[in-house]
Amino acid sequence: MGKDRENWDIEWSGLEPKRQRFGRWGCWLGLVLLILLLLAICGMSGYLAWQEFGHQLGPGLVLMPPTALSSEPDTAEAETPQPLTAEPPSLAATVTLATTPTAGSVEAAQMPTMPLIDGSLDEWVDVSTFESSYLVYSDDEWDGTDDVTATWRLGWDSSNLFVAIQVEDNTHVQTQTGNQIFRGDSLSMQFDSNVEGDFGPQLSSDDYQINLSPGDFATIPPSTFRFRGTSDGGAVDATGHSIVAAAQQTEHGYNLEAVIPWRDIGLSPAVGLEIGAAFNVNDNDTPGTAVQEVMKSHVATRAFRDPTSWGSLVLR
Repeated sequence: MGKDRENWDIEWSGLEPKRQRFGRWGCWLGLVLLILLLLAICGMSGYLAWQEFGHQLGPGLVLMPPTALSSEPDTAEAETPQPLTAEPPSLAATVTLATTPTAGSVEAAQMPTMPLIDGSLDEWVDVSTFESSYLVYSDDEWDGTDDVTATWRLGWDSSNLFVAIQVEDNTHVQTQTGNQIFRGDSLSMQFDSNVEGDFGPQLSSDDYQINLSPGDFATIPPSTFRFRGTSDGGAVDATGHSIVAAAQQTEHGYNLEAVIPWRDIGLSPAVGLEIGAAFNVNDNDTPGTAVQEVMKSHVATRAFRDPTSWGSLVLR
């Protein structure tokens, strides 16, 4: 029996099953799996961070450099709107822009007496100024000549917003009236009267545009025109207002004064009131034409159809 056992062991020597060993290959495999796991964790973290950043920016926010220039015409201003059929605007409650950008914030000074609206700026010497210095639109045929500057002063009382502007422009061209005055040398203002109610990237019925023309200092007198936003993001003529303007031609351009009743932009004033606003100057240097060649604004991001791109106005 012992002999048989010995022969058996010799015959099966080297054929017994062996345990599989991973050795060095197992280490490398484990390292690769660990690296893949770390990459997956990093990728998921980056994705979540990007989602959070996009949420914080909010819808409709556009970031652009201070001198960003529109390559498309301001078509909303170039079209001929249809007459407004909605009810006259009601006075909005006093609101503040707690969530609006501070860029482009300007102030209006409370005035003890109403200035004489005659185009003279003598009554405005003690009021602080700001300029429309950002090029925000140019026509495709514009030759690049930048010869217009507009310096603004704003005041207010319980009934009206007062505006005084000194414009320097070496060529005066204005052939238009009514809702087309923006096609010549003129000024325009946008107001969002209910920022807390519907602040967003499209026009609504509480948004207004006021255009002011100095006329041509010959046969066309100074004039004003009002547009109002619509619930579908458009803009239409809003006639029936009481806005008045006067202008005087100067050696280097013109001065213009205007009075805008708060009722005509749907507001009740109060110290500290803050609304959305953009203050702009239009320039046309080609005599005999009706072309909005250039627009400059007091806020670099200004776009006609997007109130989130406007600055703000605070009553002091």
